Amino acid sequence: MSPTQDQTNTVRRLFRSYWVQVLVVFVAYYAAGRIGLSTPFTSNNISPVWPASGLALTAVLLLGYRVWPGIAAAAFLVNFGTIPVVAAVGLGCGNTLAALTGAFLLTRLAHLDVSLSRLRDMLWLIFYGALCSTMVSASIGVTVLFATHVHPWSGIGSAWLIYWLGDAMGILLMTPLLLSLPRLLRWRGGAQFAELAVLLGLLSLISILIFDDRILLPIKLHVLAFAVFPFVLWAAIRFGVGGCALSTLSIAVIATAETALGSGPFAQDTPLTNALLLQAFFGVLSLSGLTLAAVITEREDLESARQELVREQVLREARLQLAAVVECSSDAIISTDMDGTIAHWNHGAEQLYGYSSEEVIGKSIALLMPPERSDDFDEIMQKLRTGGRVEHYETIRQGKDGTRFDVSTSVSPILNIDGKVVGTAAIARDIRGRKQAEEALRKAEKLSATGRLAASVAHELNNPLETLLNLVYLLQRNESLDSTARECVNIAEEELRRATHVTRQMLAFHRHSSKPALVSLPEVLDDVSDLYTPLIRSSGISVVKRYEEDVTICAVSVEIRQVISNVVRNAIEAVPHGGTILLHVFASREWNDRGRKGARVVIADNGPGISPGDQEKIFEPFFTTKGENGTGLGLWVSSGIIQKHGGSIRVRSNTRRGRSGTVFNVFLPSEFADSQEQTSVGAEGAQPELNSRGERFGQAPFV
Repeated sequence: MSPTQDQTNTVRRLFRSYWVQVLVVFVAYYAAGRIGLSTPFTSNNISPVWPASGLALTAVLLLGYRVWPGIAAAAFLVNFGTIPVVAAVGLGCGNTLAALTGAFLLTRLAHLDVSLSRLRDMLWLIFYGALCSTMVSASIGVTVLFATHVHPWSGIGSAWLIYWLGDAMGILLMTPLLLSLPRLLRWRGGAQFAELAVLLGLLSLISILIFDDRILLPIKLHVLAFAVFPFVLWAAIRFGVGGCALSTLSIAVIATAETALGSGPFAQDTPLTNALLLQAFFGVLSLSGLTLAAVITEREDLESARQELVREQVLREARLQLAAVVECSSDAIISTDMDGTIAHWNHGAEQLYGYSSEEVIGKSIALLMPPERSDDFDEIMQKLRTGGRVEHYETIRQGKDGTRFDVSTSVSPILNIDGKVVGTAAIARDIRGRKQAEEALRKAEKLSATGRLAASVAHELNNPLETLLNLVYLLQRNESLDSTARECVNIAEEELRRATHVTRQMLAFHRHSSKPALVSLPEVLDDVSDLYTPLIRSSGISVVKRYEEDVTICAVSVEIRQVISNVVRNAIEAVPHGGTILLHVFASREWNDRGRKGARVVIADNGPGISPGDQEKIFEPFFTTKGENGTGLGLWVSSGIIQKHGGSIRVRSNTRRGRSGTVFNVFLPSEFADSQEQTSVGAEGAQPELNSRGERFGQAPFV
């Protein structure tokens, strides 16, 4: 805690002390009383405006009845020396009882809100505080004065009226100002402060000109006093109860002082008449301005409350909608605090992990992590604290039954109103299906490669086996062989025939492993791109799809998907972060045979490109540029599948910086050909530019 905060807290604790509060009330009341007695036109101890009464009522309302000793002592001391001691004691008792009575009436009967933000509060303050409670002090005070032979006026009735109105004016001028002062001091900017300063400056100037007839206007007309009324309205409209009370107090100070000096419109009759007229003037200003200010403040507060209610309703509806979305989401959505304690657990999390919300809320997120992944949370939190996010982080999680499965997790920080990270919100998606599909695809690729390799080996072995069979047949016809040699030759013939049978079965299986059917190429491309969507998102890659029409061919669906998957996967791995991949499908014709109809698939990327030397080898078996991450069989298998379908596949690439990229152009005939002919399968060096159909290559084939 800073030294300034320590000092502030010390002052607050000190002011909460009972005797400190009593002392503060005593000093304030005494000062206000001396100011009230400073007007020379009053007679003895009866003032037309007694500000100490307003201060006493405010003190009891804010601090409670227990501060009465401070009020009583100050009220006695302020009169001590000018009137008999008994009279001073009586006046002190009367002023103290008036403040206590007013506070009792306002708190118990009127249930006053001390902020005075409602019209009813202002009206109750005027009635109970200014009019009713002051009757106590006026009655006791006048009785004591006359009983001690202190006659301030010619009669007891006029003395009581002046006494009563003086205390009432003190409450009307001081109490609203003191109660609303905290609200008045909550400035909304320098412009409002400047406006209030201008208002008070103009008001003081106008008041001096009106109430000091020795300066400018030597005319004593009561109606001139109401020239200050627009300023009171200005203060009430712009600054509320506090501004209106401050303006009225400023007018009262100037008007009372000038009238006491015999100047102004209220200094032309007897002292009693002048005091009554002055009090009536103050009453009109105070009642009009304060009630108007209270009405405006109440309307502003009601409008603010209405707007706040509307905002809360909107936020409540938004929260309900968000909660419904979260609960209905099939993804697991979990929120935790900074220590990893689970705070929210949706239905998707229950389905994924097997725990109900009652079982996990309040427990550590480590419950879901296998032992070998226990550091995941610390690593994620370290990244979140630095302002980062975790996107599509693939990891292993553990369910209630102990099973482990693959999930893709995205984690975002939860911030408070100060922008400080106070928790995390994680979305976990089950990717077991995708992982299984990828694994199945890899196994299919390996199986297909193995099958083709075996078929190739079988094809190469078949001819030597036939030759060996012919040689064995000739040996069997040789009459010079003895029985033992002939038996060996017969065994060799049987083994060779068995080997030949095996090789023919392998070739037959490879050639007739599946049947052709109608295949929609756009659907194949969509399925493959959906399969690699998490990898595409995590790499920040943009995929541009251009399907000119729904192109359908007759082909083996599994094999075509394998070809597209191989090429797209290679493009994803080649493209840098933020790169682009184009998938383009359209009806076309074969390059070498324009009469042969079919479809063309163009897969282009703006990666670093393939060097001319590597382009010559990419369709060879076991050639790869991926090191240990590649098998070197994908494009070899793909070229074989395209050849089997009677199509063609070409690649063009450019490695020049700023114009790099690779385009695979695949043609597939409309009808399944199962061609055994040598088709166009090859790689060519960088060419001058491919057009939108992949026939030339430039800076980027899709730009």
